[in-house]
Amino acid sequence: MPLDNPRSNFSKWYDEVLLRASIVDVRTPTKGANVLMPNGYEIWEAIKNFMNKKFKETGHKNAYFPLLIPEEFLQRESAHFEGFIPEVAWVTHVGNTKLPQKFALRPTSETIMYHMYAQWIHSHADLPLKYNQWCNIIRWDTKETRPLLRDREFFWSEAHTAHSTYEEAAKQVEQSMEIYQSLFDALCLSYLTFQRPDHDKFAGAEYTIAYDAPLPNGKVLQIGTTHHLGNNFAKPFDVKFLDTDGETKFVFQTSYGISTRLIASILSIHGDDQGLILPPKFAPTQIVIVPIIFKKKSEGILEACQELEDELVELGYRVFADLREQYTSGWKFSEWEMHGVPLRLEIGPRDLKNNSVLAARRDTLEKENVARGELGDFISDVFDKMAIYLKKRADAALASLMRNARTLAELKEIMRNNRGIVKSNWCEDVECAKKVKDETSSSILGTRQGVIETPDGPCLVCGNEGKVVAYIASSY
Repeated sequence: MPLDNPRSNFSKWYDEVLLRASIVDVRTPTKGANVLMPNGYEIWEAIKNFMNKKFKETGHKNAYFPLLIPEEFLQRESAHFEGFIPEVAWVTHVGNTKLPQKFALRPTSETIMYHMYAQWIHSHADLPLKYNQWCNIIRWDTKETRPLLRDREFFWSEAHTAHSTYEEAAKQVEQSMEIYQSLFDALCLSYLTFQRPDHDKFAGAEYTIAYDAPLPNGKVLQIGTTHHLGNNFAKPFDVKFLDTDGETKFVFQTSYGISTRLIASILSIHGDDQGLILPPKFAPTQIVIVPIIFKKKSEGILEACQELEDELVELGYRVFADLREQYTSGWKFSEWEMHGVPLRLEIGPRDLKNNSVLAARRDTLEKENVARGELGDFISDVFDKMAIYLKKRADAALASLMRNARTLAELKEIMRNNRGIVKSNWCEDVECAKKVKDETSSSILGTRQGVIETPDGPCLVCGNEGKVVAYIASSY
């Protein structure tokens, strides 16, 4: 059964496709702590594999730090953790015995990681230190949860680096941006990169860079962040080193992360009313082979499908020959389209006779007869074309959501009718930012990172001089 169009009824489409495509099942006893089903988990594994390769190329090492964090650690950097405290889940008892101190279930890992960095970093020779952690996070959000978009338990990657100077840490911020942008581009996503305003930067950071991707309902989703931390965390955790000049100094740090909400972005941006459309590089199953059987006559067809699966697996593709007899070929077509498999290959009596297959692309739904001898080159070429097509389509979707507003009244009208990413002039006053949030249920995302834009009028809220060109959107 077809889905609602994600652009006309995103909420219903999203909830249905997560379950029907075996991405997430929310039917657990704990709201916001859901099952990441095999297809969802395999997308996350593909992201991890891509990132681990990038991390290795850039000198990062993976490690794992404890889930349980002593309360005193969170109190040590109280300014940073003030925003986290309402969402922290605490361990207070073992059986019926009350513990002498409370332990937080990891809402983020700065405190435990930097406690250990202080044990490991002594000299300039120990720097830079670049560790990444793949782990789960617990944040007991009291707001409405939405699978992958706003969970109470989720997976993420958090990289934390330490450097001898502010400038070296700034260069690491740039490298992290290159790593993330290579991932987002490989996922065929369209996104904007912003420097968050000071009132919305990561608590304790010198500055925060964030990546925001559009969703079909006109909202945006933050799909990654990078923070220059200065030595604001090094001081409370006493992370120091002996420099080449013989002086003991505090390190300068960065942190950056992505989470499983990135999966929500992939599904939402590329999906259609038939289900998911997955970029070939990250699809759990890249190719499905479907036999076309007439009047239950399958002479040689099932064998040909199995042989083709073996050949394509040998070439390095993730392939499934769907030989299940209890389902019709039409049912299989719908099922695999729902799952977003990039390419379907059909073999029927005529294809068997002609030593060919009928290839159907998931993105454009175009079909083409391909000779078996040309299939290897065809698949490689069509996967490249699919990536280009999906990226262009995503870019077009982003462009269609760009708006302009010169007054708060114009912004309210946009957010009331069709949302979008709104470009406007802002005075940088936090009170004006609060008024935007209170009256439009949207927020100031920040200024474009790496793009110089000059305000051409007064602040949209107060009418005073516009100091920056800011972007505004509703977000999860």
